[in-house]
Amino acid sequence: MRAAAMSLAALLVVLPCNGRADDHGAPPDAAPRLTAATICTGPFPPGMRLNDLQIVGTHNSYHVAPPTGLYTLFAERARAWQYTHATLPTQLNDQNIRALELDVHHDPQGGLFRNPLFGHGASALLKQPGFKVFHVPSVDQGTRCVLLRDALAQIAAWSSEHPGHVPILIQLELKESGYDGPGGFRIDPPPPFDAAALDALDSVIRDTIGAERLITPDRVRGDAGTLEEAVTTRGWPELTHAAGHVMIILECGSRARATYLDGRPSGQGRACFVNAPVGTPAAAYLVVNDPVGQGERIRDLVRRGYMVRTRADADLREVRANDPARRDAAFASGANVVSTDAPVPCSELGSAYVCGLPEGGCWRRSPVARQRTSGEPEPAAPSAPRP
Repeated sequence: MRAAAMSLAALLVVLPCNGRADDHGAPPDAAPRLTAATICTGPFPPGMRLNDLQIVGTHNSYHVAPPTGLYTLFAERARAWQYTHATLPTQLNDQNIRALELDVHHDPQGGLFRNPLFGHGASALLKQPGFKVFHVPSVDQGTRCVLLRDALAQIAAWSSEHPGHVPILIQLELKESGYDGPGGFRIDPPPPFDAAALDALDSVIRDTIGAERLITPDRVRGDAGTLEEAVTTRGWPELTHAAGHVMIILECGSRARATYLDGRPSGQGRACFVNAPVGTPAAAYLVVNDPVGQGERIRDLVRRGYMVRTRADADLREVRANDPARRDAAFASGANVVSTDAPVPCSELGSAYVCGLPEGGCWRRSPVARQRTSGEPEPAAPSAPRP
């Protein structure tokens, strides 16, 4: 790994989106706390399935904004990183978040990422072997949870404390590419996710989340020929059975996906779903991040029974412009997960933009109805918004 030298005098804390910076560069938890009575559990309407849900998630859910010294090197690029999320439990408790995204880096020996630029994200935990959670090596390593194991353990603890909660979806983005910056700045690629790493990832997930708490491809596929066949015919589990559970999706390149599914075309025995193309046995959950240009495609996928994640905003463009058009298109598309960098207003950026369900609360029925299976009753009429 190589990094361009810069003056430490440039190390200034960014005022991050989602809260005023405290003495540690992280925002206080400003959102009002939900009471136990309004924690967004069931009961759910009879026959309502997992893919009937629409929930809000956070993009790069662990993220802590980098120091402004990075702007000297990366100029406009770093402006997209000027947001800091609350801790994972706070997002679940106070911000109605039910989908999380964690970027995962493979560090089998430990210490590979121990010297980030300006010390941003430096931690003794980086010396430990295992999977690390942050955005870009060296330049954007600020994180609420250095170790993937610790992040998952926080989610599992919250789940145990709130039985019957709306299922939590966790997207793990496997990072394998390097990073090229201006002036010859180069971050070398981290180790790839080979077969051993992917098996280890499954083990960490089962050890921390608990096998009994996981919604897995096997549980959804049942006796169907493929996972794709199951979700587009019989359908996803009913929420009465899926409540209190966690579902994990791998977003990765084609090589890692092929390795993860090698000999297991529908994810047999795996802990995670994979963002697999339509028409392949493992296709069930898809990432389609452009709800404006691909809104009709998202609607079609939802009608056919796939689950879809999209983004309400990207690189803080909509946040800075206070422009809700993409957010509104995301909700209207029927996507099951609408991901945002702004679950609370970003007042430090001079914007009132915020992304939450129109009715409030942490779940609603998707506005795009999936095709009903043969003999399945029609959905109940919409009820009052859930708290």
